[in-house]
Amino acid sequence: MKMKKKYLQFFSLITVFILVFTACGNKTKESTGDTVTTAPEATTDTEAATDAEATADAADGTLAAPIKILYGAGLCGIPLHIAKQLQFYEAEGLVEGVDYEYVTSSTTGVEMLSTKQADVTFGLVAAMLAPLDNGLEAKTVVGIHTGCIQIIAAKDKGISGVADLKGKKIGVTQLGASPHIVTQRALADAGIGSTAENMEVEFIVYDKDNIALALEENQVDAIATEDPKATTLINEGVGISVFNSATSDLLKDEYCCALWVRNETLEEHPEQVAKIVTAIQKASAWVDQNVELAAKIQLDNEWIVGDLDIDIATISNFKYLPSVSGVEEALTRNILDMKELGLIKKDTDAETLAKNSFFRLEGVEDTIAGTVEAPIDPNTQLKSE
Repeated sequence: MKMKKKYLQFFSLITVFILVFTACGNKTKESTGDTVTTAPEATTDTEAATDAEATADAADGTLAAPIKILYGAGLCGIPLHIAKQLQFYEAEGLVEGVDYEYVTSSTTGVEMLSTKQADVTFGLVAAMLAPLDNGLEAKTVVGIHTGCIQIIAAKDKGISGVADLKGKKIGVTQLGASPHIVTQRALADAGIGSTAENMEVEFIVYDKDNIALALEENQVDAIATEDPKATTLINEGVGISVFNSATSDLLKDEYCCALWVRNETLEEHPEQVAKIVTAIQKASAWVDQNVELAAKIQLDNEWIVGDLDIDIATISNFKYLPSVSGVEEALTRNILDMKELGLIKKDTDAETLAKNSFFRLEGVEDTIAGTVEAPIDPNTQLKSE
């Protein structure tokens, strides 16, 4: 009798265990034939749609969302303007709104990349290095052009070259930005100290609207600024150029501006990114071969507001000859110089940072050779006079 009672108790416990286990399993598992798969506890309509898009993306290679290309209104970014205006993307088999889309913002390219609001940006190599040193998840894939920065001195200061800047006041719009970094590199090349340990000049920060005024009113002896503003100030007689990164022996062959891509985008969509990069490469080479027409198209379609003659003169000094190996070299040079100048962290290994900040995309040519033909008639993109 006792045995029977114990048996009934044991059987009851087993039954309860099975019921509880089955109930719990119904909350976390669902059966499909002979396979048991884990199911989410709850799925919203938005999550379901996102999952469906991701599944389709993985299945047929299409994108769940277009790759976002950040553009700005700067003259330097003319290859991005021309790439879209003359349908270089479409020539690579890309569809706007499906494979790519253009975005713009008043915030920096670094912020847009780090917040995933942009996947591809156009920007100065020097300006990207400190953010990369601090963990920005992005890489450069191709150099776009050389040039960009000039140091302009007041005409009545007896300054005719970089060597004359020792002991002088130099205006910049931001410490650590490209004009400041280029100036430091030029000063170092001339044997003039510009680091915290050996400061032989004085940098003074002004906002972009007042930096030219600072030079005119003799608040500083020189300023460092980007083109075409620099060329405009020179043409207006505000000052004289004592250093031009587009023509100086130090930097004339070094890529200043490049394309940058988020690491995640590179990893997930290398083929689409390669097509985007190739389109911009070809557009850049087309600009180099058609400077005047490119400048007219850029102005006529209101990508920028400027003066055609100044734009043509400025672009003519730049070399819009995109290169993959060229940007790798420029990246390494910048990092080594910035390490020497104390502009990146002391414990950073410069070679490792350079290696981790560059990516060679399969399917992207190192350089674009020969004459580049526009996918559509460029003259159709000009306003009738």
